[in-house]
Amino acid sequence: MRHEDLPERWKTKLQEYLKARGSTESDRLGASDFPLNRIVRIQFEDGSHVEFRHAFVIEAPELREVAVFTEHCGYHLFPLYEELDLSVSN
Repeated sequence: MRHEDLPERWKTKLQEYLKARGSTESDRLGASDFPLNRIVRIQFEDGSHVEFRHAFVIEAPELREVAVFTEHCGYHLFPLYEELDLSVSN
């Protein structure tokens, strides 16, 4: 999904994340917001998995969701549950 399609609850979360990281643009992502060598991998309980490069993740237990923000592949929301295996590597 694109930024415009992001639910309001996640627009707020993203703004909080960017402010905490010292970003001057707290409502939009730019190329410098995406780590060059970072890989986000999510393994689901059925053995399926997804992997995103140049991405960062924000977990929101209060929403029971996790969001992955990628530079080139859009933004993705997933349900957050105990069996979800989330890993981030450089």
